[in-house]
Amino acid sequence: MTQKNQRILGLVFWGIVFAGGLTWMIGSKTVENTNSIEGVQTTENATESPASLILGSLWTTQETFEIADPTGVVRVGDVVFAPDPQSKPTDRKDSESPPEKPTWHEVGYVTSVRKPVEQNDNKSAVIDKANRLTVTMFEPDAWSKTATFTVHRNSGRLEDVVETLVPPEKREQLQLKLSLAFEAHANAIARELVPLVVKSAQATVPLIESAVTESIANHEAEIDALVGLYREEIVRERIVPLVREEVLPIVRKHGQEPAESIGREVWNRASLWRFGWRAIYDKSPLPERELVVEEWRRFVDDEVVPIVEDHLDEITFAVENIVKDLAANDTLREELSEVIGTIANDPEARELLRTILRESVVDNTRIRHAWSQVWSSPEAKAGLRRAGERIEPVLREIGDELMGTRRGGIEPGFARLLRNQILAKDRTWITITPGGGDMTGDEPIRLTESRRFMPYPVVYVVQNHNL
Repeated sequence: MTQKNQRILGLVFWGIVFAGGLTWMIGSKTVENTNSIEGVQTTENATESPASLILGSLWTTQETFEIADPTGVVRVGDVVFAPDPQSKPTDRKDSESPPEKPTWHEVGYVTSVRKPVEQNDNKSAVIDKANRLTVTMFEPDAWSKTATFTVHRNSGRLEDVVETLVPPEKREQLQLKLSLAFEAHANAIARELVPLVVKSAQATVPLIESAVTESIANHEAEIDALVGLYREEIVRERIVPLVREEVLPIVRKHGQEPAESIGREVWNRASLWRFGWRAIYDKSPLPERELVVEEWRRFVDDEVVPIVEDHLDEITFAVENIVKDLAANDTLREELSEVIGTIANDPEARELLRTILRESVVDNTRIRHAWSQVWSSPEAKAGLRRAGERIEPVLREIGDELMGTRRGGIEPGFARLLRNQILAKDRTWITITPGGGDMTGDEPIRLTESRRFMPYPVVYVVQNHNL
């Protein structure tokens, strides 16, 4: 190929490339803009050409101003959002339906953060220690000098994750679905799981009892030290006077009459002669002994027990009155509460109780072995499999509603969670709401920290034509 032909071929190639590029720049392109607020996705189609996008970015009016950030959490690149004017919540006093929540769109971002510098000069000192933020707005109409700027944070704590993944409206749906599933399968699941729980409890209680006994024996010296301390400080100084002043008068009031009546009958039936000659016989050198003990047993069985049985109604009535008066005694109740509080707040007693419980339950390998045998048996596995087959469809539906499906895509809350937890994005942002602010003075407007959790206003998703 001659040099002339090569030049002609090159001109033709670059002419085709230029014509195609010009057609692409002038031609329109449909752009999907997907916004979401608190789990509700909205898709808006806009017809824009690449040329218009480039020119728009070059000629868009931008405005820069300063904000004071006393929280110190805002960083460069954090986004500023404003409510869409076409979706502002309206006052619906005449309607029973709740007001619509606004959709948010990006109107600016933080371009710089300046921290206050401490002055070494005694003549000047920094009074306001708030950071200074430079915010660049590419939608000047989205804010005014009376607007309120609020900083929102998603720290990634468990409560923030729950609020992001399960907003209130979705929470109600899941609760309803779980309640319906429980009503439909509760009896069947209980038939499978209750026997396993009963077996585990039957195997656990004896092990805990023996472990508590062993642990108490191992800490006997510490327990004796605490008992000795409480015997001096609590029992003698507080319990004994309390019993003498409050308990004994109540017992005497209701129990004296039946006790004296029973005592008189027992004394009338007691035979001093029978006890006397048996006591003398036991002191003699004769071979048979312990006649007094035998007589006492006979006397209790044949005389005392029938007398007490005849007075059971009086005894029961007296005990009921004693318990009622003790329960209604404010002094007794307050003093016992203080005593229990004193013991419960004692660091040594709490630590000793914690140690005994840990050794008896938490660190007890015999309990874990017993539970493992119960729940890993063939019968348990079969029961768990049958229970799982009943509840699995509901759990899959809940998983699809929380995370999304292959056909419907990732759920907005799960997309927010992935970006926040995995990519460490969308953790801090600023919202603008009309009214409440003042930028007319010399001082910059100050950011206020939101006290209520708000999910990140926008959900970034991959469009189908980009897959």
